[in-house]
Amino acid sequence: MKFLLSLIFLFPSAIIAQKNELKTNLLKIPEISYERRLTHHFSAGVHAGTGLYKLSDDTQNRIFLKTFGRWYVQKNQDFSKFFLQLSFMYNRDEHFPSSDPSVTHRVGMYDEAGLLAGIGYKFVIKERFTVDIYGDVGADFLHPDSLLPVIADAGLNLGYRF
Repeated sequence: MKFLLSLIFLFPSAIIAQKNELKTNLLKIPEISYERRLTHHFSAGVHAGTGLYKLSDDTQNRIFLKTFGRWYVQKNQDFSKFFLQLSFMYNRDEHFPSSDPSVTHRVGMYDEAGLLAGIGYKFVIKERFTVDIYGDVGADFLHPDSLLPVIADAGLNLGYRF
């Protein structure tokens, strides 16, 4: 009987906790993200995305993967407010010529990877929906001798908690 009563009272509180968040970046579509709350101050997650972009006469294909950890400065239950972020990001850009339809191979490829640090702010709307904005910058590990070995990322995410 005690076990049944504990399930009745603990199960709704686990649902209300809303430890998971699925979101999309409105600045880089298609990109999806998942964030999981670990403690009252910390969360971890991953961003992934791909897409075709048109640059003059060439087409660019981008593959993007980023893992992140966030420290929410204020202890709060709804995981909103100001946060600091540390992340690892990997990008691969491939360029295909679109002016000549007979050429189907890529003409250029560029990889970048690095450790980034950033800041952001998360707004909670009606307990289930979130909007967060962030920006981070870091060093490019794959091209340390380049003129500007820096990579950056920014986002405006619309999310749903469950």
